[in-house]
Amino acid sequence: MGHALCSVIDRRFAGARAHALGDGRVHAEIPLDGSSYRARLEMGPCARVVVALPCIDGFELTLKWNDRWANDGSPRAATFDDSFLVETNDIALAGVWLDHEARSALLASRYVACNGNGANATALLLRDGAWVHEVSNDEVSARRRDPERSCDRMADMLVASLLLAARPQRWATTFSQLARTLGGEPSHRIEVGGRPALRVRRNSVDVVVRIARRLGPADSGRLRTIVSSHRHGSGGETLSLISDNLPRSAWPPPADPSCGTLPIDPRAARLLDLARPSATTVRPHDVEIAFDGALNDRDRLGAAIELAAWWADPTSGGPYR
Repeated sequence: MGHALCSVIDRRFAGARAHALGDGRVHAEIPLDGSSYRARLEMGPCARVVVALPCIDGFELTLKWNDRWANDGSPRAATFDDSFLVETNDIALAGVWLDHEARSALLASRYVACNGNGANATALLLRDGAWVHEVSNDEVSARRRDPERSCDRMADMLVASLLLAARPQRWATTFSQLARTLGGEPSHRIEVGGRPALRVRRNSVDVVVRIARRLGPADSGRLRTIVSSHRHGSGGETLSLISDNLPRSAWPPPADPSCGTLPIDPRAARLLDLARPSATTVRPHDVEIAFDGALNDRDRLGAAIELAAWWADPTSGGPYR
């Protein structure tokens, strides 16, 4: 079965390299939209398709089809969404992750073609609700409790998993349009809690924009857009500003005021009014400006970048030359 599955993968995915490791077990590298994805497929005893992801900072997402007995043998209420039940530890990030392409791929993977007898017979589409889709532990996976004997169905699940896994690339494509208007260098994919999504140079200051969830290992996580820069030549003054509507569970650790509080000069005040961040933290050696959720407002993000550079650059005319 492993070699048959390799043949199906080679046929369905141009440029794929698949290797059979045993009966029904395959490792594959698959190119998609300029990136390469590593995948593992197991046809039994429990069918499973796994595609590796970049860093997702503890994000978890589970998708179960709404058939009452389909996934785990236990009944579910009939009041759930018509298509599938979504379980997640970050509603904002789940909304970003499940874009049109991801939802379309999931819906398409649910149906199995069953051809009728005769050349002119209408093809029937049967619903297969046995698969559970997950995003967790830096992986996208699709699994079912029983073996899967069809190599084509395994390939169907691989298509859906790949399009879920490719969301960071699609996100980066959208983000790059915003990044270019700010004069920055965008990343080719968004890593949640990983490498910066955008780097911007302002005079002698490097400002980075990151997408993150967790403030520390014990933090349950909340989607954030963070603008940060390293301070040069500061006198150690610090500053902490928290938006009134930011829940306390999302507050960053306060800055240490032992060396005094950084005054807010007129330009900084104007930029703060334009950016309207959720939290602003100026520590002795860095500046961090955070927004709740995924920010795609050019004016607000641009103001935050200018503010981070203003507070970080000792030659910019700020209060800490």
